[in-house]
Amino acid sequence: IAVCAYLFGSLSFAIIVSKVTLGKDIRNYGSGNAGLTNAYRTMGAKKTLFVLLGDIAKGAAAVSVGWALGGPVGKLTAGIFVILGHMFPLYFGFKGGKGVLVGAGAALATEPLVCAVLLGIFLIEVAVTRIVSLGSIIIAALYPVGTLINLIARGANAATIVFSTVCCVIMAAMVIWLHRSNIERLKNGTEYRFGQKK
Repeated sequence: IAVCAYLFGSLSFAIIVSKVTLGKDIRNYGSGNAGLTNAYRTMGAKKTLFVLLGDIAKGAAAVSVGWALGGPVGKLTAGIFVILGHMFPLYFGFKGGKGVLVGAGAALATEPLVCAVLLGIFLIEVAVTRIVSLGSIIIAALYPVGTLINLIARGANAATIVFSTVCCVIMAAMVIWLHRSNIERLKNGTEYRFGQKK
């Protein structure tokens, strides 16, 4: 499950779409990140839509395979490793994106209600501040909390609650860790705002 999920995650759609449609590697432009915001700035909205759908789909697909092969433990294992694959893609020199979209796909397949709530929070934050990275960091931090509350509300047993929460904390920590340069720019007041001219 871990290997399959990692290989799914290694399909970096920002890199694939930029190479297929523009003949260039997105990591050589803009922020150098193979993620949604840089894809939008570099390729425009239409091409970025394929990145959005592709990265979410691979997260959901990996978790679905994990569930089919290993039940609850399998889906959470897949969630961790599909994010790792996205961050350190085997096919692209181990330099990928920050895991937000693929994490959203994994969350959608594991905890759709939590994912819907987090999406609402993300959209509100971006509408108010236009800072995508801040929204990504906030929802990553809230993901384990939302999962914990949801599991308790559903009456899950203690072992399931602890294991699921720990896995969600690991996923969230990986995403936040790769946003550390964004956190520095947020502290300095220099972080990019969506739609902002350079």
